[in-house]
Amino acid sequence: MQSFDHQNQKIKMIYRNLGSTGLRVSVLSLGTDVTFGNQIPDEIADKIVTIAYTNGINVFETGEAYSNGEAERTLGRILSTKNWRRSSYIVCCRLSKSGDAETEQGLSRKHLFEGLRSSLERLQLEYVDIMIVTRPKESSIPVEEVVRTCTHLIHLGWTFYWGTSGWLPCEVMQAQTVARQFNLIPPSVDQNELNLLNKSYLQNMREICLKLNIGIMTGSPLNGGILTGKYIDCIPNFSRATLKNQEDIRDKLLCSKGLSQREQVKQLCKIAGRIKCTCAQLAIGKL
Repeated sequence: MQSFDHQNQKIKMIYRNLGSTGLRVSVLSLGTDVTFGNQIPDEIADKIVTIAYTNGINVFETGEAYSNGEAERTLGRILSTKNWRRSSYIVCCRLSKSGDAETEQGLSRKHLFEGLRSSLERLQLEYVDIMIVTRPKESSIPVEEVVRTCTHLIHLGWTFYWGTSGWLPCEVMQAQTVARQFNLIPPSVDQNELNLLNKSYLQNMREICLKLNIGIMTGSPLNGGILTGKYIDCIPNFSRATLKNQEDIRDKLLCSKGLSQREQVKQLCKIAGRIKCTCAQLAIGKL
């Protein structure tokens, strides 16, 4: 994840191209789901963003549905107070659901256009660098409409790149085909859950992304905090699993599979102790 500069005696961040693009992204990014605008105060969020940026992280990921838009507002307020060149960092915005109305979710041209415009207002930005469009559960994707809309938003200057999240391999391949057929812009990155306790993504999408030279952005690398080791013996107060609207994590911990995973994490913590790192560092480093 990082290299050591022996001359200056400090850790240096590693950067890679995002898929087939020329965009240089840090191998670690900072996500804002659940925590920003919800679990922690703005002062702590400000410190986290500053520590990330000063240590070489240049990608900040947020989304319209994160804490009902409050994560975007928090990140926007923080960035607006920094004397950082806008060209020196990357904002990645995930579009999924902005409200309960049928037109405030899904991947219609209307929702993608209005959703990104609202996100830009909350972030206090003229553009985001990457826009991620999330596949609705139990719903098909109007692939050509999505590709055309994302291309249009790029031409408007509201984003530079777009990517997918939760799409099926056949849908990602169809998006590539549509882009080639109609001279449109294909997705540059795919974001999905991938961690030591859930590697099903590798079986489905990794080969497709490598074949099409699409970047891979890891979602939930600590499996909702389970891979930190804090849930081994109990569910601590004020942890993510105790928050409203996070019942899925609590249920995951208490089911038979969750109990088995907690035992796996206990063994990972022992391995981490032997190599003098935290369980979280081990989990991220092994991705």
